[in-house]
Amino acid sequence: MRFTDAQLQKCYDQNFAGANDCPAPLRQVHALIGVYDWFQMLEGQHSPRVHEVIDQLLLPEMRGGLRGWYQRPGAETDSATVEFRTQLNQLTGEQLEKPVEVSRDLSA
Repeated sequence: MRFTDAQLQKCYDQNFAGANDCPAPLRQVHALIGVYDWFQMLEGQHSPRVHEVIDQLLLPEMRGGLRGWYQRPGAETDSATVEFRTQLNQLTGEQLEKPVEVSRDLSA
């Protein structure tokens, strides 16, 4: 993943390297959430950097990783995590913490 902002890139790379025990899709999500947490704490919710990280998390190719992150055993349930997950749920239009139900119409 590449950012134009050097500080975002450095923070992402550090978080990504620190998550070497996660499978690849979860590793990216772990790194992005780490970057989000850091810059949200430093610069606030409306920071352009925070918005850029959220934009990356909302990319269609990240959706599977987001679902995996919030559905994994031992997923955090502290208030800040739940609040951010709720925000992502609203932005994606789905409940990332719940498995996707596959409808099987066998009458066809």
